[in-house]
Amino acid sequence: MSGLTLELFVGDKQAAKIRQQFDYLTDTEFEDESFITYKGYTYAMSDFMRIEFSAKESELYGWHGYSSDSYFTGVLIKLCDDGDVIMGRYCS
Repeated sequence: MSGLTLELFVGDKQAAKIRQQFDYLTDTEFEDESFITYKGYTYAMSDFMRIEFSAKESELYGWHGYSSDSYFTGVLIKLCDDGDVIMGRYCS
């Protein structure tokens, strides 16, 4: 399933609600950040940890990053060459 990439700017009505979630960012950082919405939740792209190990034997092969929801679950992200973003969930 793909995520929806958002372009948000301080003062934008759509950004006001999301801005509360990312109150730790300064206004400049917020405008420079890339956001993506997946299954109704908005993620900052900088919150994803890059996956360094991608051996073909690994379950994470082909994914570029992850963001943990809990110790056992989280969201995976794959950045495609054409600019699309593919997202998925993981459980361990």
